[in-house]
Amino acid sequence: MIPELLLFVALGGAAWAQDAEAAEEPDAEVDPLAPYRVPFDVLAERAIGAAAQPVEFNWRRKTAMVAATGGHPFELNNFNSLRAGGLGRFPVNRAIFEVGVSYVWVWDSPSSELLALTPYRQPSRPPRLELDLIAGLPVAEGVVTSWPRRFPAVQMTVNLYGGFRYLVYPTGFRDLTLREAARAVVSPTLTDPERANLEDIRLDAMQVDPARYGVMVGVGNDLYLQQGLFLSPRAMFALPLLAPVTETEMYFQAEFSLVLGVAF
Repeated sequence: MIPELLLFVALGGAAWAQDAEAAEEPDAEVDPLAPYRVPFDVLAERAIGAAAQPVEFNWRRKTAMVAATGGHPFELNNFNSLRAGGLGRFPVNRAIFEVGVSYVWVWDSPSSELLALTPYRQPSRPPRLELDLIAGLPVAEGVVTSWPRRFPAVQMTVNLYGGFRYLVYPTGFRDLTLREAARAVVSPTLTDPERANLEDIRLDAMQVDPARYGVMVGVGNDLYLQQGLFLSPRAMFALPLLAPVTETEMYFQAEFSLVLGVAF
C-alpha cells in the first residue's frame, strides 16, 4: 500500500514539473494573425452596419410631396361615411410631416333609419372638413421586390404616425358674428350657436358629438417607385386623450385610408 502511494506522488510531482517547464518556455507557434481575427457574427454585423443604406428612391432628399387621399372612417355607430382630400408631405431630417385637408360625407344606413324611428340617438358627426397635422417616423426601410416580377422594385418605408385632427363644420358658422366665430374656432367644443345650426343638417338618428379636435395615431407603409410616385396605405386610430377637454362621446375610432402622390 505504502509503495503504491509513494509511486503515485512521484508521478504527480514529475507531471507538475513538466507543466511548469512548458509554461516557462516561449510559444514557438504564435499566430501572427490572431490580433486581426474576428468572430463571424461580429464581422457580419460590422459589414451590415458599414454598408450603404439600400435606396431605390431617396425620399429624404426631396423638398415636398403632394398626394390625394381617400379613406373609410369607422366611428362605431350605424352611419356610413367616406373621406377624400389632399395633403402635402415635407421630409425633415429623419421624419416626415404632413398637412392635409379632407371632406367627410355622412349618410344613413338601414340601421340608422330604423334607429330614427325610436327615441334613441347615437353620437356622430355631420358632414365636415377635417384638417390634419401629422408627423411620421420611419422605423424600418429597405428595397423590396414586387410580385409578380413584371413590377419594378420599390423603396418601402414603415412609418409610425401621430398628430392632431381639427374638425370644421361650415354650416355651424352660419349667422355667427365675427366675435362668435373667433370664439368658436379656439373652443375645444362646439358652441351653442354652432350646435343649433347643425341641428338643421344632422341625420334623424344622430346626436352631434361636441368635440372639435382630437389626437390621431397610426401605422402605414410608403411604397416609392424610382420615378417618385408613391402609394401609402395606412391605418389611423383616434385616441380619447383630450376627451376631458373636448367632452367627446366617441372615444375610439378607426380609419383605413390610401394615399397616392408624387415627390418633387
